[in-house]
Amino acid sequence: MSEGKAQPSGAAENPRETQAEQMLPAQEQERRAENRKRNHRRHMRALRDLILRTLGLALVLYILFFHLVGVMKMPSADMFPRIDAGDLVLYYRLEKDIPAQSVIVFRKPTASLEQSYDDREETGESAAAGSSAARAEKTWFRKALDWLGLIDPADPPMTTFVCRVVAGPGDKVEIAESERLIVNGNAVIEPNIFYSTPEYTGFIEYPLQLGEGQYFVLADSRNGGVDSRFFGPVNREEILGTVITIMRRNNL
Repeated sequence: MSEGKAQPSGAAENPRETQAEQMLPAQEQERRAENRKRNHRRHMRALRDLILRTLGLALVLYILFFHLVGVMKMPSADMFPRIDAGDLVLYYRLEKDIPAQSVIVFRKPTASLEQSYDDREETGESAAAGSSAARAEKTWFRKALDWLGLIDPADPPMTTFVCRVVAGPGDKVEIAESERLIVNGNAVIEPNIFYSTPEYTGFIEYPLQLGEGQYFVLADSRNGGVDSRFFGPVNREEILGTVITIMRRNNL
């Protein structure tokens, strides 16, 4: 019995220690609750920073690739050897002045190109080699946008080209029988072009006077390249941008 009374008497002799032991779980709970709050606030700040950085990066990429520059895959070998089919082309969208010898990216309505090609075939004459490239089908990207309802089905499909500007607004363009390019009565010396410039008979009548906002473009591969000899001048509103650089993917 004496042992049974020893513990309570001992507890009574140390009331502060007993009280501290009783208070300890509550203090621990408060401490842990406070830690959880701090961790939650830290995680929320990290999540908020991540969202803001992601939105900021998305905004920068949107401005960069939808308003300043563009990227496309070269659709043909018309600009060989400088640009080969499959190379990635980076172009600047905000170029205002486009001098001669600039390489540009532009779009033409596919339907009008097909009509020019079909009219040419109906005459029984062969079109320029490579002009069948203008008869492009809808790309998988356009089909996807069409399926998602993001484009108007009435909008005509477009074909994208990359060519070199050889004459601008107000210039008069001719192609001599010697397969030389003539601009404003002067033969154009093109040291970086390794081919002659034949006329595609039956498409464009020369001399051709360019109007305001019109450009005459040629492919570097002059024998068969699809260019203004086939579809005529390129209008300023059809130009997407001026080529800045390329990323070579073939013939390294």
